[in-house]
Amino acid sequence: MQSQIELLKALGARARVRYNQPPRLVLAFYYGWYGTPELSDRWLHWEGVDAARQQIATSTHYPQLGAYDSNDPKIIDQHCRWAREAGLDGFIYSWWSIGGYEEKPLPRLLDAAQRHNLKVCVYYEQVPQPGDPRSVLPDLRHILRQFAAHPAYLKVQGRPVVFVYVRAMEQLSLLQWAWVLETIRAEFPPGVCAIGDSLSRSAARVFDGIHTYNPVGVLERKPLNAIQPTLEAHYQEAIQTAGTLGRIACATIIPAYDDTKIRTPGLRTDRFGGAAYRRQWDAALRLNPDWVLITSFNEWHEGSEIEPSVEHGDRELRTTAAYAPRFRQLPERPRMATPLTALTGEAVADLRRAWTGKTIGLLPDAQSEALFWLLDAGLPVEPLEYADVVAPGRLTPARYAALVYAGGESYRARVNAPDDVDRALQGYLEAGGVLLVLPGAPLPFYYADGKAVNHAGKFWLPIAESAERPEAGKTGFETPPVLGLQFRWNRAALPRMGESPTPFPTGGDLRWRPALRTRARPDADYTPLATLYDAQGRNWGEGAVWIRHPNGAAVGYVWFRLLETPAAPLLLAHLLERAVAQ
Repeated sequence: MQSQIELLKALGARARVRYNQPPRLVLAFYYGWYGTPELSDRWLHWEGVDAARQQIATSTHYPQLGAYDSNDPKIIDQHCRWAREAGLDGFIYSWWSIGGYEEKPLPRLLDAAQRHNLKVCVYYEQVPQPGDPRSVLPDLRHILRQFAAHPAYLKVQGRPVVFVYVRAMEQLSLLQWAWVLETIRAEFPPGVCAIGDSLSRSAARVFDGIHTYNPVGVLERKPLNAIQPTLEAHYQEAIQTAGTLGRIACATIIPAYDDTKIRTPGLRTDRFGGAAYRRQWDAALRLNPDWVLITSFNEWHEGSEIEPSVEHGDRELRTTAAYAPRFRQLPERPRMATPLTALTGEAVADLRRAWTGKTIGLLPDAQSEALFWLLDAGLPVEPLEYADVVAPGRLTPARYAALVYAGGESYRARVNAPDDVDRALQGYLEAGGVLLVLPGAPLPFYYADGKAVNHAGKFWLPIAESAERPEAGKTGFETPPVLGLQFRWNRAALPRMGESPTPFPTGGDLRWRPALRTRARPDADYTPLATLYDAQGRNWGEGAVWIRHPNGAAVGYVWFRLLETPAAPLLLAHLLERAVAQ
């Protein structure tokens, strides 16, 4: 098991990764999991095939080539020919395991791609043993040894490209992924170019680039005229973030999506006669990312394919062929040079002096933007293992002037006995300690040891969950139910903060989990730092708050997306100033 110190060292190394002028690429996600009785002895990923009616029970549409086998050389060659005619640069190939059925067509695809002047890279779908970063190493070693040496394998700055799907990303912490990538870099210099399935700033700190597999979540139920502005808003901040950090920025577009044949109730977006795809290409041209990704070339189960179908012909291939050259001709996108965690040198120096002789305990599995800010600021941080947390007499205010929780929604509640981690944290607060909750996900302490528990209240955090019918000042929400949301700053408490409010994010994860005064302990001194208001002036709770208790303990909380705003450095500095003066 890697120590927290090893993980933080790997994180520091990842911070030095830079891609200043990545090549412009148009790539499509590709699936090699289809099988027929003729070649694979059974149907695979095709169920209920009715060739006469041109219907497949598990496919939204019917392929123009019929229900094919992914190992068929003629099929592979046709796919590559179509891809080249459509202006694609290559495929992102769905890869599941060493020696798995899905891996079998990959060597043939690489050979065909070379003949057609295309590139191929792997989409890493799952971690063999979730929670264990060591289990990823054999997979990546295999991919690099067996496939990455092929001339058609996609490389950037000498690094073989590996996309990482959100499932795999969430099966390890960001710190663990940093360790994996640095371990592989040491074994196979200069390492891999890993593109993570997340639009978060924290992911952009760890991975070589960021993407999302599918924007259906933001496009569902959208009318045609809303598709382009919705997609632009969804990706704009992430593309800017990636550029600032020297990472590769991707924008994913879809012709449509319909998985209602395989899932209940499922999701569906309309093709609008091909117009939906064109509007998304228009958005991509305005966004000007490094890479445009297309979901998908041939994911037939979810109706997202651009491969020719009986229903739609080659319309989406022709659209791709029209737009891809325009994308490649765009001027290079300007990249910001100022670090996002910037704070005046004098202010940082003052903060360091204030913390001289004191220690900040960093709770395990840190991954939020706050972690990077703490490291950049050079504050006295001591990473803790869970064994340290429960060690008798270890977790005291005398030893740690503040504890920082910068993890996600999951934590470990038990080490040696039931709830011993909870008792240690509660004991620290009862002794007058300071807990700063600066998470990398919406609701900290929601999962414990793999179970949904919502333990935030145990640690004096008055955070509200979402509700089916959100109410201002009473609940959070999954997506904004009203317009004009913005954070107003308490400038009496934060005199260095600007007067302008901070808009609520328009893209990415929008799950709002506010702190509420009504949920705090009655005897607590509750100081709002950033409050969310809508256009009608209704208060939706706090995105940042400082809560002091009569015993001298204090809890600071910042909603995870506020940590990604330009105001974050001032806000974090303020919380650390309060903590050290407590």
